[in-house]
Amino acid sequence: MVQQAWSFKAIEKDDLRYWGNDGYHDDSSVFYRYNNSVPNYKNVKKGDIVIIRDREKVLGISIVEKLESRSATKTIFKCPYEGCNAKKIRPRETIKPKWRCDNGHEFAEQKIVLEAATEFIANYGSSFQTLDNVSLLQLKSESPRYNIQLSIQEVNIQWAQELLGTQTSTISPLTAGEADNDTPNLLEDDQRKIVDRQIKQRRGQKTFRDKLLKSNPVCAVTGCELVDILEAAHIDAYRNDSHNDISNGLLLRTDIHTLFDLELFAINPMTHQLHFSDAALSNGYKELENKKIFIKHLLSKQALNKRWNRIKNREQ
Repeated sequence: MVQQAWSFKAIEKDDLRYWGNDGYHDDSSVFYRYNNSVPNYKNVKKGDIVIIRDREKVLGISIVEKLESRSATKTIFKCPYEGCNAKKIRPRETIKPKWRCDNGHEFAEQKIVLEAATEFIANYGSSFQTLDNVSLLQLKSESPRYNIQLSIQEVNIQWAQELLGTQTSTISPLTAGEADNDTPNLLEDDQRKIVDRQIKQRRGQKTFRDKLLKSNPVCAVTGCELVDILEAAHIDAYRNDSHNDISNGLLLRTDIHTLFDLELFAINPMTHQLHFSDAALSNGYKELENKKIFIKHLLSKQALNKRWNRIKNREQ
């Protein structure tokens, strides 16, 4: 199949603007999640080049190494007014009622609709490279049918290949001779640099992580003391340097950090006890349910409450 290039827009749940759904949680240097309601979802395939961006900047570039799919339930937020099909619903900070749709209806609570969906996960972590010298304007100019509303859109393949420093032929099917070669020239130094960069990115901002390590160098959930696999997690999603205050942070083992990012568990703001989702409980984390976290520093009640309320509201 012909290689194509795509841009993926990574939006944190806390940065939603239109609230038509409850968003996704991605580690933008490793994987990207989307479902079958997203335009172009059918077109992305293994071997395609992907350029990852957020609202403000281009984050990096990679190649899709694996595509996974699974059945899921999609949460859709709608205007509660009969017959209203507004696609944009915005929260308001100071005006009551809290919500307003783009048809002008105002309401205190959204209508929640659960729909069956197919969720896709594009994995590309081992070849991810940051793109510090590419602007959003350049990316937009290289998107033939750019649409500000789309999360996945096509990108000029020749331009993307030049950025990546590869040619389409590098991912062509193996020849018989290549398939029989059991003594490849492995570029260990280059691969080590890629792995080291990914580990540093996952561990989190160094100063922030160092403060957490000095406070108590163990996983706040499991008590794991293997520092090499402990990562700095933000309770309230990082927006700027103010979010790097230690009160907004936890040290978490890598798998626990992923569960935290996916909001598959939360911390009771009052008791500091753990509450896991049914999916996590049925897949090996039951022994951690209702245990208290291991911390020695004070946690932001505002940050804990924000995450706790969001998760509990979704469960209702």
